[in-house]
Amino acid sequence: MTDVQGIQLEQSRKVSFSQYALITVVLFLATKACTLPSVLAEAAGAKAVWVVLILFAAECLLLYFATKTARAGGLFALDLPRGVKVAAGGVLLLYFALKLAAFTREVSTYFALSLFENVPVLPISVILLVFTCLFVCGGYASLGRVLEIFVWLFVFVFLFVIIFTRTEGDLFNALAILNADTEGMGRGIFRALGWFGDTAVVALIDLRGTEETKRKRKAGEKASGKGKILAAAVGVSCLLLVVFYAVFTSVYGEAARMTDYAFIKLSAFRANTDELGSADWPMITLWSVLSFVYLGLILLAGKECAVGIFEKTGRKAGKAAFAILSLFALVLSVLVSDEAAAHETFMTRVMSVATIVAGAVTVSLGGAALYTSKVKYE
Repeated sequence: MTDVQGIQLEQSRKVSFSQYALITVVLFLATKACTLPSVLAEAAGAKAVWVVLILFAAECLLLYFATKTARAGGLFALDLPRGVKVAAGGVLLLYFALKLAAFTREVSTYFALSLFENVPVLPISVILLVFTCLFVCGGYASLGRVLEIFVWLFVFVFLFVIIFTRTEGDLFNALAILNADTEGMGRGIFRALGWFGDTAVVALIDLRGTEETKRKRKAGEKASGKGKILAAAVGVSCLLLVVFYAVFTSVYGEAARMTDYAFIKLSAFRANTDELGSADWPMITLWSVLSFVYLGLILLAGKECAVGIFEKTGRKAGKAAFAILSLFALVLSVLVSDEAAAHETFMTRVMSVATIVAGAVTVSLGGAALYTSKVKYE
């Protein structure tokens, strides 16, 4: 790889710390409000809140190690043997390809069932992936800028939900959360793993920052305000998830396992209905933005793994990687996720195992990056 190619690859992965914080919020939240609630309700019942908290803590740990890799420049910038990086990149490439297939189908199915009438899922998936490919041409930084622009939408929808929500929950359903019985939690954790592990994406980002940032890090100084920004991102994400699942349990109770896709209508919290009220649209708009950004992050991470493995840079290599990953996602979604039951089986078995493997690789890379940085600065 030439110096010019290396610079091009590096610059396409650079993001500011504020953009990184917003990206982590998307990775924490985007996939947790669609089909996961009903899956957790079936597996863990009212203990869904505790399962989410446990998996959220594991996600934070994964983010810690992925961030260590990002601070070293990303996976392919680590001071490791080429073979090790290629093997790790191959595992993550497969993981991101599976994630892209799974959640392209999930997002497309929601749009097909809730926003349109008698529309096949496949055409929506094609349009969604084409738009996503165009959306991510500018790299991680462009996605970060989109999030900075739309952060006002997040705040607006949050306030809109608080002001206009008319919730008719049952206190006894909510009290079940405090029950000491832990039956089903282990099963719920394994079945929900496929919806977590997204912060492995961060291991492909370049967070080395400016030379001044590097000098401060070497001297052991902390960049002003960065810890607070990240703590706020993690705290807000955790709070939203806990409140979401607590209200979900209170409202739906035993019927929660039968409420696929109903949770996107967060602003109204209505039980199963085929009608969309005006109060639903802010939440639908927000979730649509989050979904596009999430799929873009997964697609970009897969592309970075592919070009890193084959040491290819430039627009042609990126377009080829986007096209191959998108085609793989379409074919796989048709083969294994065409029916709701098949999609759930894929998510709760194949993706659960894939998340464990990818998480182990991400933690190992972060540990290697942490060890290398300590040796370098001692």
